[in-house]
Amino acid sequence: MNPTPPPTDPNTTQRVETACGAPLQVTLQTPSIFYQGEIVHFCAEDCRQLYTEDPLNSCLASRLLSGK
Repeated sequence: MNPTPPPTDPNTTQRVETACGAPLQVTLQTPSIFYQGEIVHFCAEDCRQLYTEDPLNSCLASRLLSGK
């Protein structure tokens, strides 16, 4: 996971990994949460919502449990 915060300039993007490990360009609209003191980015709002509702069945939990 990459704790990169979203950019403050709407014309700026940053390349990070999502909670599931996929590469992503972070923008102001990128879904994210704070997890154990880090910002975790998600590929879609649905993924962020799933984590919020049921963390143990989310892509982040799958990645953490797999050790990747």
